[in-house]
Formats: sequence, structure tokens, C-alpha cells
Amino acid sequence: MNFRTKKMIVAISAIFAATTSYAQTDNELVIALPKLEEMLVTGGEDNIRTLSGSAHLLDEESLEQFDFSDLNQVLGTLPGVYIRQEDGYGLRPNIGLRGVTSDRSQKITLMEDGVLIKPAPYSAPAAYYIPNISRMSAIEVVKGPASIKQGPNNVGGAINLATQPIPADEEGFVDITAGSDGYEKYQVFYGDTVDNFGYWIDALHYGSDGFKDLDSGGDTGFERNDINAKLQWSFDDLFGYQQLITVKLGYADEEADETYLGLTEEDFNANPHRRYAASQLALFESEHEQLHLDHIIVFSDELTLNTKAYWNSFERSWNKLDGFIDGIALDELFEDPDRNASSIRAIGILKGEINSTPGDDQDTLDVTNNDREYGSYGIQFKTTYTFTQGDFNHEIESGIRFHHDYIERDHFTRSYLMADGIMESDGIFRGNKTLNEAESDAIAIYINDTVTWKDWTFNAGLRYEDIESESTNFLNNTSDDKSQSVFAPGAGAFWQFTDQLGFLVGINKGFSPAGASSGDDADPEEAINYEYGLRYNNENTRVELIGFFSDYDNLLGRCRVSDSGCTAGEEFNGDNVEIAGFELFGEFMLPAKGNLQFPLNINYTYTESAFQSSFTSSFSQWGDVIEGDELPYLPEHVGRIQLGVRALQWDAYIAVSYQSEMRNEAGRENMNSVLHTDSYTTVDFSASWQATPDWMLQLSVDNVTDEEAIVSWRPFGARPNKPRSFRARVKYSF
Repeated sequence: MNFRTKKMIVAISAIFAATTSYAQTDNELVIALPKLEEMLVTGGEDNIRTLSGSAHLLDEESLEQFDFSDLNQVLGTLPGVYIRQEDGYGLRPNIGLRGVTSDRSQKITLMEDGVLIKPAPYSAPAAYYIPNISRMSAIEVVKGPASIKQGPNNVGGAINLATQPIPADEEGFVDITAGSDGYEKYQVFYGDTVDNFGYWIDALHYGSDGFKDLDSGGDTGFERNDINAKLQWSFDDLFGYQQLITVKLGYADEEADETYLGLTEEDFNANPHRRYAASQLALFESEHEQLHLDHIIVFSDELTLNTKAYWNSFERSWNKLDGFIDGIALDELFEDPDRNASSIRAIGILKGEINSTPGDDQDTLDVTNNDREYGSYGIQFKTTYTFTQGDFNHEIESGIRFHHDYIERDHFTRSYLMADGIMESDGIFRGNKTLNEAESDAIAIYINDTVTWKDWTFNAGLRYEDIESESTNFLNNTSDDKSQSVFAPGAGAFWQFTDQLGFLVGINKGFSPAGASSGDDADPEEAINYEYGLRYNNENTRVELIGFFSDYDNLLGRCRVSDSGCTAGEEFNGDNVEIAGFELFGEFMLPAKGNLQFPLNINYTYTESAFQSSFTSSFSQWGDVIEGDELPYLPEHVGRIQLGVRALQWDAYIAVSYQSEMRNEAGRENMNSVLHTDSYTTVDFSASWQATPDWMLQLSVDNVTDEEAIVSWRPFGARPNKPRSFRARVKYSF
């Protein structure tokens, strides 16, 4: 028996010892099983109001207001969230929290019903899979000390997507949407509870023809299918205890004609929805499967144990242009496409306006199929024990997770010549560009005590992560082992100063592990995070103003396929960095007239950042860094204001969103003198009519003013936001 196995056995024994030591054999009190609360990591909206940390929850009513299928749009309703758009539909979101990089959402913890849901959250944390938001009943975002129970990435925070709970009675719906650019969405849901057995099944299909026009003709859209089922058994007295057992199964697939290739600024200004001929072979295909088991046992009214076992599998292949076989790197090309004759020729080949010269690798297009297989599985235990000691009420939550994940990369290169706008294979065998694998074993343990005393709520906790990783590169026959461990404490306090006004303060150590194949040179990302602010609540108003400051001991940069000058998966130390800002969130019910209500929602985030040292990095997003330089792709201002009107049978909402420009590389020069994204303002509108208790009609318009903006220069070239689009929806509930 190796040392790691012994540690796992000891840890499991400790969990069960803790539970059984408090267990009561006499279980006369029937306690309401916390069904939804075990899907939520915050404990629900009421708990958030006195939480000694920052958290927000979007419930089903909020998600229905615009019926967005793009997670980027949904999260834009909350403060402290940063979005970098890429494809216009949110197929592979780039999400950051409180200043952490948004690149492929790799620096935040993503969960479904409290279970890690990235394809390989330790070995390869980029989120190339994300659950479809249309099948969720709630979304939670937790930051600061509130995220100490989640990991492994808790520098910025965590996002949890909660699926539908089991209905108490027979319930279902048929939901159909059609819209611009061939958009369509069909969803069927049905569930029921009979005696102690409940279930639901949820089938979803949605897709679009795409809003971009390929020079050579062809598709630029996507299709997604998603079918899930949940089975649940509840027992008032099973072996003397009240218990709940839930089984969730899911399958999802996707086919998308999506590319990494963007446009030059000149071509973007002429037609932002153009796609060059060199992207004609782009195709993303994926399959995702999951099996989640959840068990709750109520030992007493003071003690519960929740066990979650999970297995996730994800396979994807992405056939896309990666550049030229032996030419200028695409990210460098789009920074200055007119630098010399070679650059001008290269752009001409991408457009299909210039033919490749056979035998010249500088003219030959590199199309690589990034074929990858991911897997993750594990088991986690959480105990919740409540007791009162004098005037102090304690809720002690402890948990442990044993997790394994892996990734296998098989990137195969094929070469093509551009001939009159059509790509033709040159017949040359190019072989593998990447052939490697990595796997990680992780033990995560936390304990957290929430204490309430009079008008105070105190929170103190500690998280421990121990990670063992192995990676093998089959192209150069090398292998690496990497060990990481961290203790991450945190504490916070909330003071209910009056019935309406409360103050909060918190501090925690944030951690984000280095990747499995990062080698010995890259250190984990670590930061000390501070937050402080106030909450105000009354019958018609809810306001939250929170300041935050993150002092990084080391910022970690991770190279992707789209970065030049580094190997995909390679990581870099950015040393000391400081990020600061504040978040404003407000919900108001304006004075009503008759049966009308006027809800108003506001959120705004201000952020500033600075490297605290000067260095030179081969990571293209940093380059030559000078002390005081700002981070790339971190907007200074992000905000949204939404006004609604509600009547007995109908409602309507209009929302105005704003995001300031972002620099493409680290620096502090005036934005107009460097490559940067545009600032942009979009307006969204939605109106719903509950025609009968069973039938609902909805009309939505995204980007009402048809705002056009460069929202990213990565992966390769200028990327547009989604243009004005319409959606008409009908939903029948029964």
C-alpha cells in the first residue's frame, strides 16, 4: 500500500468517524431533506443576505426574463464577472472573476450541482465543455472567503450551475424558440414523484446557421444536443435514518463550424461578419457523458452527511487553421498585417485572393485536428453539524474530495494549398504536432465554521489541496512528475448594524494550481484576497457595495495553441501583481401604479491592475513587462442596467450593457496606440405574455441597436460580437 492510498483511507475514516460520533440512533424527528440546498453551494438566497463573503444567485425567474442560451449573457447580469466574447454564442465561454484571466475560464472553479464539471479541472483546466444553461434552474457565483469551500481555483471564485430539482407532482413543458440566422431551440421536460420515487427527463436541442459569411461559401453555425435524466428516492426511515438518493445521467454532443481565425482591422471595418476562405475546413465535434450519484443521510436535526460520486467523460476534435507550415505566426501577423510583402502575401492567401506556391511551406496552410480525450471521476463527502454554545450558534461544515482526471492529446497536422479560394491537400504526410497525456490525483479537504452571535456572523475556514500529476510527451519521449500542496485559510465577518444595513469584511488565501505538464519552472498561482463592503435591504430595495483587493504572490500565465513563442500548455510566472476594484449591485422595486410593478436592476464593476516587477516573458500576452503595466483583457469598467414592467399576465424588460476597451497585451500605453478591443454598449429587449396558465409567448431582441465592436483579438485576429437578432418563443407547461 503506497503512501497516497494510506492518506485516502485515513481521510475517509476521519469523515465517517466525525459523522458517527454525533449520530443519534433515535431518529424520531422527521426533517425536511435539503434537496435544493445540496445542489446549491451558497445555501440559497436567504443565507446569502447574511453571508460573510460575496455571493449572488440567479434563480429560475431571473433566467426566464430573457431566456438567454449564452452563459456570457446570463453572467453579465452580475458584478465582478468579466467576459471575453469569442464566437458570439458562448460555445466556449471566457469567464473571469475579480481580475483573474478570463481565457477559457481556466482560473475559476466551475461546478454542476456542486460537482467539478470542467473536462479535466486539474490536468487541463481550460473549459472546452460547459453545461447548456437552458437546462439549469439557478446559477451561483461566489467570491472571496465565501469560496473557500470550493476549489481548486479560488483566487477569483467559483460558479455553480444547478439543475432542475425533482418536482413534487407531475410537471412538464414543451419549449420552442425560433430566431434570426436560423436559430432554433427545442426543449422537452417531464417529471413526477410517486410515493418515495421521483424523476425527470430533459431533452434539449438548439443551434444556428451562424451570423458569419464564409468567403468560399459554407456553414458557420452549430448544433447542440443534450439529454439528461434524474432519479431520486427518499426514505423517512432507512436503517433508522432519513435518507435521499439521487442518480443523474447525461449525454451531450456538439457540432460547430467554428474557427480560431479572425479578421484584420481593415476587413473588420468593411464587414465584421466576414470569414476568410482559409477557415473553410473548421469543424468542432464533441461528446460529453456524465454519471453523478448523490446521497444525503440525516443522522439528527444537528448532523447531516452528503456524499457525491461522479464520473465525466469528454471527447472533442477541432479541425481548424493553425497558421502556415513555415510562415509567420498568425497572432503576430494580425498585429501588423502590412509590415512587409510577406505579411501582405500571407493575408492574401488567408482570404483566398492569392494562390499558394506548391512546395513552399511559407505559403502552405497548416490545418491541425486538435483531437483530445478527457476524463474525471471522484467522490466527495460533506458533513454539516450545527450546535449552540451559550449565545453562539455554530454551523461546522467539513468536506473531503478524492479526485482523478486526465487528458490525452493527439494533434495531427495536414497541409493545404490555397487555389482560387479553395483549399486543396498537398498530399504531404506531416504527422503529429502534439502527442501527449497527463493525469492528476488530488485530495482536497476543508473545514469551515459559521458562527452567529447577536447581530454578528463570523466565518473561519481552512482549505487544503494536495495534487500529484504526471505527464508524458510521446514525441520527445520525456515525462514529468509534479507535486503541489497548499493550505488556504480564510475568514470573514458580517455585522447587521440595523435591520436594513449590514457591513462585511473578509480575507482569504487564493490558489490556482499549475498544470500537469507545466514542469518545475512554473509555480502555482497564489494571492491574498481582501474584501470589504456593505449590504442594504428593505422591502423594495437591495444594494450591495463591495471593494476587493488581490495581492498576488505569483500570477500564472498559461500558453494556448493561439499564443506564439511558446508551447501549448507551457506556463509562466508573472510574479507579484495587484488587482483592485469595487462592485456595485442593486435591485429596486420602483413605485407602482395599479397592478404594474417596475423592477430596476443595476450592476457595475471597476477594476485596475498592475504588475509589481519588470521582466521579459516569452508568453505572448505579457511580452516585455515594465513595473506598473496593466493586465491584458481586463476591462476597467463593466456595467449593466435593466428596467422592467410587470403586469398580471405580461412583462417586459430592457437592459443596457457596457464594457470598456481591453488591451491585447500587458502595458500601460494609451489604448489608442496599442492593439485593443473596442468599448461597446448593447441593448437587449424581451417581452412575455402569459396567454393562459399553460401557454406563454415571448419575443426577445438581442443587440437592439446592432452595435458592432471588436470584442477580442484572440485567438487570431479581430472577432465581432453577435449582431442584432430576434427570437420568438412559445412554451406550453402542464
